[in-house]
Amino acid sequence: MKKVLAVVAVAIFTLGLAAAAYAFGPGGGQCGGCFGQNAQTANLTPEQTQKFAQFQKDILPLKQKMLQLRTDLIGLRTQQNPDWKAIADKQKEMVDIRVEIQKKRTEAGLPAFGPGFGCRTGMKGGMKGGMGRIQ
Repeated sequence: MKKVLAVVAVAIFTLGLAAAAYAFGPGGGQCGGCFGQNAQTANLTPEQTQKFAQFQKDILPLKQKMLQLRTDLIGLRTQQNPDWKAIADKQKEMVDIRVEIQKKRTEAGLPAFGPGFGCRTGMKGGMKGGMGRIQ
């Protein structure tokens, strides 16, 4: 029974995240997200804006993989006896994806954008929550 509830909870959480990501689009959200329109991206030249749009398209599979890893991580953490090695492996995969995104950003010739998914800066010192930090 507990396993069924855990699977249902993960499925609902995944659908909620997917719906939220779809509703806001890449980098959406209150703080503009990692790749959203913020003070730094608002000052891009038309050429940089075009590179930025292409960059967003290029990293979409990586962002989707990151979402899947987060979902898997939640599933691993909610087990009665968590497999800490598997959790560590998933976290390492997430770091590798973040590095890949940074590499692609640099290759595209784009500056570092915003605070990342956690919106660490901003209103009254920033929010401490969030889903990670990609910069």
